[in-house]
Amino acid sequence: MYNRVRKGVLLLLCAAMVAAAMPQGSGMGVQQSYADDKSDQLADLNNQYDELEQQQKEIQAQIDQAKNEKDKYLAQKNQLDGQINNTQQQINVLTNRIDLLNSMIAENERKIAELEGIIDKNYEVFRQRVRASYMAGDSSTINLLFGADSFSDFLMKADITARIAENDREIIAALEADMAAVQQLREQNEADKADLQTSQGELNDKKNQLNNQVSQIQDQIQDISELQRQYEANKAEIDQMMLRVQNEINLIYASYESVGEYTGGIMTWPVPNYPNITSYFGWRFNNTDYHTGIDISGANVYGQNIVAAADGVVIKTQQTYTQGVGYGRYLIIDHGGNVSTLYGHTSQLLVSEGEHVTRGQVIAKVGSTGWSTGPHLHFEVRENGKAVNPLNGYLRS
Repeated sequence: MYNRVRKGVLLLLCAAMVAAAMPQGSGMGVQQSYADDKSDQLADLNNQYDELEQQQKEIQAQIDQAKNEKDKYLAQKNQLDGQINNTQQQINVLTNRIDLLNSMIAENERKIAELEGIIDKNYEVFRQRVRASYMAGDSSTINLLFGADSFSDFLMKADITARIAENDREIIAALEADMAAVQQLREQNEADKADLQTSQGELNDKKNQLNNQVSQIQDQIQDISELQRQYEANKAEIDQMMLRVQNEINLIYASYESVGEYTGGIMTWPVPNYPNITSYFGWRFNNTDYHTGIDISGANVYGQNIVAAADGVVIKTQQTYTQGVGYGRYLIIDHGGNVSTLYGHTSQLLVSEGEHVTRGQVIAKVGSTGWSTGPHLHFEVRENGKAVNPLNGYLRS
């Protein structure tokens, strides 16, 4: 009898030691911070996409308000660049959302595999515990207690019994928590995979939409006659708008100091392979509007490269704009000696303020943002902040 009880004590002590060393159940606590962070990122991307969708609807609403087909055509033509920019931003958001969902799915798959490994190990620990209890006999606990040699021996064995029972409960609780966590992760993955499939479908739709929009604008060049019609029909309003724009530009030039001397000589043509000038420097529209630069356009010019006319430092990048107002999305480069260049109506800016650029470096893409009736580059040269004719000593047409 004594040997049987002693064997039971040893087996149960071994089981307790095994249980104490078992892998800890993860549940969902460890994962929650990561999951919350990714959920916040996903919610932010969804909000960005919804805002862009609303902007797209507002642009379309402006087109739909046109009174007749001619005005509607002109409205579509003038708003195309805004629509293209909006669609491209939606594509960027969808791409980021797809990347995020893929990373979330991959991370969940890793966590599922990790938890399943923990479940297998804990289950094996529990099997060893049950086996030890079986080998010790059904009445091993009673035998341990009544087979005590002294009261202190009784207390020690009672403590062992309690600890073994507690370990059993902990093993079962860990198994239940980890199995619930695995199920929750699998359900989350199914939801994320459905979201991923929807996002990929939306991305394909937006890419097709962008291709259609770009196709519509590729055949256009700046419509200078339409620009004149708009100006003459709204002269007072446009004059005020351009005065505000010029004041903003003057403040930019007044706020910086040109560095070094101008050593650029004859500048590089800012839109390679597009020599066509649709509007020259100086007075135009029957001497009613003073044009502070030259406009460069041509068939399929939309999205073509704009290059730095000379070495310099980017002193201004204006990303936000109102369609139909001013230079749209533009940038300014200081070339030293108080000589600078401005590039207006772009669809994309590819450099940042403070960046050093070299002659011929691609800095932007041709667009039709701001007050524009078709894709073109508005190019200015300024000396001491005052616009001068680029064709007088700076550019060869």
